[in-house]
Amino acid sequence: MAEEPTKKRIDFHDQGQTAQEFQTVKAVVASFILAVKNYTMYPESHVTCQNSLQAVKSCIDVFIENYGDLRLDVEKNRLLFQSEMVQQDDPGTVQLAFPLFRDGIQWLEFKQGLELWEISDFLKIHNQYVILQEEAKGDLVTALWEMDFPHLQYAAMDVLWKAETITDFSTFKVTDNEKQATAGYGIEHGQLHDTAMQEQGDDDFSTFKMTDGEKQATAGHEIEHQSLHDTAMQEQGDDDHQGLANTERDPDAGVDMLLSTMDTTIWQLTQEESQNLKEMVAEEERQNGTQDVLYVLEVILQTQNEPEDYSIILDFIKEEFKNTLARGEFRVALSFIENLQKSYQSCKTEKPWAQPLLGQFFINISAPNVLGALKQVLPTINKQHTINIKDFKHLILRFPPTAITALGPLLLQKLSVPVERQLMEVIGMLALKDIHPLIQLLYRPEEVLVKKLVFILGHIKGEKTEQILLEMTHHKSDRVRLEALKALTRRDVNMIKKLFHLIDDPVLTIRRLMWNYLEKHKNRETGNLILNYLDHKKIRREDDQQILNCYKTLVRCDSGHYVSFLRESLLSQGWDFSIDSSLRRRGATLALLELNTEQAKEILNQASKSLFPSIRSAYRKALKLHK
Repeated sequence: MAEEPTKKRIDFHDQGQTAQEFQTVKAVVASFILAVKNYTMYPESHVTCQNSLQAVKSCIDVFIENYGDLRLDVEKNRLLFQSEMVQQDDPGTVQLAFPLFRDGIQWLEFKQGLELWEISDFLKIHNQYVILQEEAKGDLVTALWEMDFPHLQYAAMDVLWKAETITDFSTFKVTDNEKQATAGYGIEHGQLHDTAMQEQGDDDFSTFKMTDGEKQATAGHEIEHQSLHDTAMQEQGDDDHQGLANTERDPDAGVDMLLSTMDTTIWQLTQEESQNLKEMVAEEERQNGTQDVLYVLEVILQTQNEPEDYSIILDFIKEEFKNTLARGEFRVALSFIENLQKSYQSCKTEKPWAQPLLGQFFINISAPNVLGALKQVLPTINKQHTINIKDFKHLILRFPPTAITALGPLLLQKLSVPVERQLMEVIGMLALKDIHPLIQLLYRPEEVLVKKLVFILGHIKGEKTEQILLEMTHHKSDRVRLEALKALTRRDVNMIKKLFHLIDDPVLTIRRLMWNYLEKHKNRETGNLILNYLDHKKIRREDDQQILNCYKTLVRCDSGHYVSFLRESLLSQGWDFSIDSSLRRRGATLALLELNTEQAKEILNQASKSLFPSIRSAYRKALKLHK
């Protein structure tokens, strides 16, 4: 056993200092818990372990510098500081106190000059003996004794057990006769319980060994396990019976009967309310532990007075924040980010040197290596998780626009409709502040992603977005071009000249959408574009509908301006029997039929009586289509 340390006396009348001291201790313990967890998940050389190791040392150094050596008392499942609990083991996560208690550690003290290797070796020893092995070679106390840490002292006592007993003898009652039978042999109720706690095993008394002298001394006075069990069960039954009798005599019982007959729908939850309640309870259960850890890390950060230590803690926080996102604990993450942003503002006067570090921290957590953790949890959220979806939105809007680089690829995941809609919405809102990160993603090879980003871009007004969308109309992907065209045609702006190239797009859907757009802007400018297109278009056999549409739209742009062009297309070059000329004659005929003016009728009459069979044939075919 190491010698008893001399503890620094604290003036407890200074309540403010005491509270701050207590919070600093909690920060130390929280950093230890996170370090223990990381040592079980990663190799010692991993950057996460190294960061957590440095965080522990920084926290301890801060405490020792302000309050002196740090002593923690060890109880069964918790650690105490000056008789106040600072840590309670959580069976579902990391157990820090119990392995120490199990192997007999009574207290630990970290002294001035504590070195990094001492903390590292202590963590490795704790990790090695956190689970008791059947045939363990040594124990935690022995390992600590062998290391002989110069700045880490402890007290240990010899223990005779290696695990907890299953039977709790405190529920057993001994009758007067049994007490008399055991008189003189020191086997009282309390001592029997103490004896059991000092032996290894469970309620099987075959594991208890006695010498021949002990067997002779207790001859005739054995207290068998079964008789004790029967006595306890009988008394428990009597208690239950008595409780039932009391209930029957309860004057309020009649009221309960009346209540049971009432219409219970007045307090029944709807299905939606029930789902929301379950979601809130589950969220609260998941987040309690994480919220405490992040809170303590925030306290640790506030105690740092050196830029180097401050950066180390921020790196450590980044990893824990990433894990928080991966678990979908968005409300906790949101609260934490809000607090850090408040700290950022307060740093202007209190710690000016910390503000750039916090600013860089917000950029760091917006990177794909942190926000990429969301791909583990977002696919698991559906439309029933309405609260979590809202928390997700509010959280992401706290990030800088650079987060778009990490958020965009998440759209490649298989997400529920509400989650995808919310994700696209927040990307768009961040892009309103700075559109460049979104533009960078448009050049990724994934067609599905680019299409969704173009859809987002289409809802952001401005010359810059218009320019990018026009560029996307030349994209190699049919879907991307179509999405860009939809976005641009929704705008109340005439962009016929910039979009006109799409009337010749190989995709029929795009051509149809383009012709519909031309119909909304029937003017001289549109007509001239069509006329120029027809003059230079080399027509193929499959272009028949395209050419016919051109002629019909042309005449709608100006009822009289293009009549001479239609006459030329229909009546000239009658000797030319090519597909090109045939389609042009038919298109001109359709346009004149739609125009239906006296001048148009005269031209059609000439075509019907033409000496060239090709002209008469074109007229007859167009007449059938027109009907």
